[in-house]
Amino acid sequence: MSSQSTVFVIDVGNSNLHHGLIKNEHMVQHKITKHSELSSVPWDEIKNNNYPVVIAGALHHINSLIETIQTTYKLNFIRLETKNQNTIKNTYEKLGIDRVCNLIAALKLFDSSIIVCDFGTATTISTCNKEGVFLGGVLRAGIETELNAISTHPLSLPKVEIQETEKVTNLDYLAKSPEEAISQGVVLGQIAFIEHFVNLFKQKTDPKPKIVLTGGNALVITKLYKGFDLYDPHLTLKGMYYCYQSTLTYTN
Repeated sequence: MSSQSTVFVIDVGNSNLHHGLIKNEHMVQHKITKHSELSSVPWDEIKNNNYPVVIAGALHHINSLIETIQTTYKLNFIRLETKNQNTIKNTYEKLGIDRVCNLIAALKLFDSSIIVCDFGTATTISTCNKEGVFLGGVLRAGIETELNAISTHPLSLPKVEIQETEKVTNLDYLAKSPEEAISQGVVLGQIAFIEHFVNLFKQKTDPKPKIVLTGGNALVITKLYKGFDLYDPHLTLKGMYYCYQSTLTYTN
C-alpha cells in the first residue's frame, strides 16, 4: 500500500466531530459538527476522489451511522487505534488515540521532549521524550465541563456559559460578582494546573520541553498563559494524518 498525499480525517470527540481534508501535510478544509451531522459530509466528493477516510475517537457514539455511510458510498473507514500505531511507544491499553496523535504531530515539529495540553471536554496533558517514548500524563475536567458541574450542583449558583470565560482577558483573583468569580475561578484553575505540571516536569524529567496547546477551549488559555511554544487548533487531525502515513510505511 502506497502513501496517500490527501486524506480525509475525522476525530470523534466526546462532544463534537472534528473533520477535515489534509493534503501534503496541510489542512485545506476543516469543520466542527455534531455527531448526528456526519451524514452531511460531502461523501460523493470523497468517494469520487478516492480519498482515504481515517477516523479515530469514541466510535461507539456513531458506529451505526458509520456503517450506513460505508455501505451507501462503498467506503472503507480506516480506524486508528493506539495499539496499532508504531510512532509513540510505551503506551498503555486505554490511552486515547487522540492523545497519541497529538504527540505524533508535535514530534514532527520539535526535536525535544513534548508536553501537549488539550482543552476539550476534558483537559488532558500528555508527554513523550524526543524518541517518541510516552512518559505519561494527567487528566481533569475541561472548562465547559467544570462550568456545567458548578451550575447543576444545588449550590444556588448562576449558570455561566463558556462564552463568558472567552471574555476573560486578564486574571483577577478578586472577582466582584458570582458570574465573574466562577469564570475567573475556572480559568485560573486550568492555568494553575498547567503551570504546576510543567514546573514538575522541568524539575523531575526534562528542563527544556516544548509545550503545545490545542483543543476547542485552548484560545481562552492562550490569552492568559504565555509559557507555551505553539498553539495549533488542528493538532489532533494533523497527528491522525501522520499516524496513518506512518502506519502505511510500517506495513509495506
